[in-house]
Amino acid sequence: MDKPVELAECEPSFGSLFPSTRYFEIDSKIAGERFSAWVTLPAQYADETQRFPVVYQVDGNLFFPATAPFHQALPSDSLSPLVPFILVSVGYSNAESQDWQWLRVRDLLPPGEPVPEAMLQAVEYSVQAGLLSKEKGDRYLAMFGEPAADKFLGFLEGELHPALAAAFRMDEDDVGLWGDSYGGLFAAYVAIKRSDLFKRIGAGSPGIIENSQIFKLHRQAVDSKEDYSGRRLHITFAARELTQPTIYQWLVARGTTELLAQTTLHPLPGLQVSTEIIPLETHLTAGVPAWFSFLRACYGRSPQVQP
Repeated sequence: MDKPVELAECEPSFGSLFPSTRYFEIDSKIAGERFSAWVTLPAQYADETQRFPVVYQVDGNLFFPATAPFHQALPSDSLSPLVPFILVSVGYSNAESQDWQWLRVRDLLPPGEPVPEAMLQAVEYSVQAGLLSKEKGDRYLAMFGEPAADKFLGFLEGELHPALAAAFRMDEDDVGLWGDSYGGLFAAYVAIKRSDLFKRIGAGSPGIIENSQIFKLHRQAVDSKEDYSGRRLHITFAARELTQPTIYQWLVARGTTELLAQTTLHPLPGLQVSTEIIPLETHLTAGVPAWFSFLRACYGRSPQVQP
């Protein structure tokens, strides 16, 4: 009988898994925190005469591994090709990467945004179950009381983007942003605040609750009569968030449909708003399909007709 083949367990290098990506960490003076950035280049970047649009993706610890492997192939997709762009996935440093799901609440919620009781209970349960130390649980609960999306936006606009623009060939007039869940709430916040940097914005299943600051900001933006021409907001839902009687009907679906209603009844001048329902998916599983929906809506180009 032949000797069984032996398994040689090892750790593949980052470069072997993501050959077109470079990883950075940066200390933010504005936010007072350390963040990470995975920069994934398109195949066309080899042409040194070109500059490329750039899309920032929040919750990079979750979405970078799921979306970066497709990145270089997307412009040549025969059915739905995209404009080549630089992908920047923003997340948390190696030291804090295990806690990204709690830290994001601090960075992605607008100042004054209420945190649902379910989120507070999740922290308390994690402490009771031994998944979080009491010290960390207390830290996160304190963070939830002082959300700081304004500081995180300041970090993206004033620190991270200038540093990356100096290192990579970016089209400074074509910068996008995408986020899902609380990342989608952050994206909607950035769109309504009329960021000077981000013009094409995607909000996947944004966690907009009934008394969200988003509605106050929208009313203020309408009253300001500022021009939003040249800007786009693409909003997606997961079908089961809308149709299934779960917590997501009132944590996501109710508030987001109200935002869509307000953008129709009281539109921001020039802002192009589009939306898509992701069929069959849940809040958890719709994130990656929502990413591709945003790219098709905001960075799509016509497929070449085959002879």
